[in-house]
Amino acid sequence: MLKTLKKPTTLLLIFVLAVDLLIFQLSINHYYFAFLKYSGIPIPAMITVIAIFLFVRSFNISTFELIAISIIAFLILVVIIFVHSIKDFTIDSVTSPSGKETLTIEHRNATLGETTHIYNFYRNTTFPGVIKKINKDKVTIITHESSSTPDDLDVLGIDNVQWLNGEGVIFNSSYAKTKVDFFGH
Repeated sequence: MLKTLKKPTTLLLIFVLAVDLLIFQLSINHYYFAFLKYSGIPIPAMITVIAIFLFVRSFNISTFELIAISIIAFLILVVIIFVHSIKDFTIDSVTSPSGKETLTIEHRNATLGETTHIYNFYRNTTFPGVIKKINKDKVTIITHESSSTPDDLDVLGIDNVQWLNGEGVIFNSSYAKTKVDFFGH
């Protein structure tokens, strides 16, 4: 057993699973690594599957078992990538006039007769590369354009932002007035 724990593949798997556990624990508390908001979950999932594959491969198992495990891992990755693509958000940010505050905006829209624009908001934390989600529920704005779907950021009012002295922001547009409190959670 001790010999197995000293193998590089075992140490790699333990490290990757520890990082996965950290990512999961942070997300429960609405904290995220900023790079994962931009790249999504498929990259850590792929790294985890590769680590598991290398770990299993380090044991003397038959070719059939190795192929079966690879097919199962591949199918899991396909499902993760498919789910991620369905919920695909675009990430943008807006910076305060003083440059001290940055608000990251995760947005997408869904159209079925009318368009629902969906937003989540994040702020930087004191830990570099870690952001915190500041809205409890998704913010939605519904538009009824018949000719074309307006841009999500225009609907939000990205060009008309009022900063509230480190307490939040108000987005003003012809569609809605949206207040985002920095300490909402």
